Amino acid sequence: MLIRDFRFDDSDYQALRGLMEKIYPQEPTSVEFQRFEDESRPNVWWRKRIAEVEGKFAALGTVGEPFWSLQEGKVYLSIEVDPDYLNRGIGTRLFADLEALARARGPVHRLIADTREDKAEAGNFLKERGFEVVIREPISELDLPAFDETPFVQKIEQAEAYGIRLASLADLAREYSDWQKRFWQLETDIFRDVPTPDPSSPPTLETFIRQHVGNPGFSPDATHVAVSGDEWVGISELFIDPNHPEVGGTGLTGVARSWRRKGLATALKLKVLRRAKARGVRRVTTDNEENNPMFQINLMLGFKVKPAWLGWQLTLADHG
Repeated sequence: MLIRDFRFDDSDYQALRGLMEKIYPQEPTSVEFQRFEDESRPNVWWRKRIAEVEGKFAALGTVGEPFWSLQEGKVYLSIEVDPDYLNRGIGTRLFADLEALARARGPVHRLIADTREDKAEAGNFLKERGFEVVIREPISELDLPAFDETPFVQKIEQAEAYGIRLASLADLAREYSDWQKRFWQLETDIFRDVPTPDPSSPPTLETFIRQHVGNPGFSPDATHVAVSGDEWVGISELFIDPNHPEVGGTGLTGVARSWRRKGLATALKLKVLRRAKARGVRRVTTDNEENNPMFQINLMLGFKVKPAWLGWQLTLADHG
């Protein structure tokens, strides 16, 4: 087996797309999106390693600074193994390789990772090394053609009664010259209250624009914002990958603290789902921390629960 650096060329990206779709067949991806993830990442230390067996792409290893929640000595680590190559020691060798790369940079205090609940081998691999689950985020999915908005339409009327305008981000971009800054400020404010194991590290405006507006699936016509007067007070995002237009992925849905418990999140979701249906989207996916009220809103709307994402961590006693 050979472990080497990811080359960031067409050949490796094609192989990576094939690997990820083989491991997660219900989560289609594309070369364009995989490139975007690498090119939009902030300027942090980050390495991608490939395990090859007889010249075949058998696994991907990733290690780096978790730019979404930076702390000294905290390192993110991920290993994705082709199902045909499980139980051959590939994950063990990649783990050692990634950990060595991290330690070569300096002290490592904590390792974090994530797995999906239905990938038992991956979870057991981390458990055996002392990792513990610190957050559980169930995935949920809505069959959009079967969705009936009738029982929930009053939430839109209720929002309008509060004087709230529910507008697409595309419309607001035409009205506000500073729409990108407003978009960033609103998301940064709301994201502070999203449940996470550690405090988040808000992106700079430049990084936010690159990661959201530059996303191949950026869909400002589907993303909707709640506006009170001149103030943006809520948002529900939807990303639609042009390579897989039948699937919509929910980004952040949330409301500013002073406007919560007024049904605005549900109203925003309804506006998003209307537009997604008009664009031919057939299923909408999302994930939420299991105690997040947004999870209950999604279940109320008819989203069906799928296997959860699990966040793991390992605190290293010697901090070595």
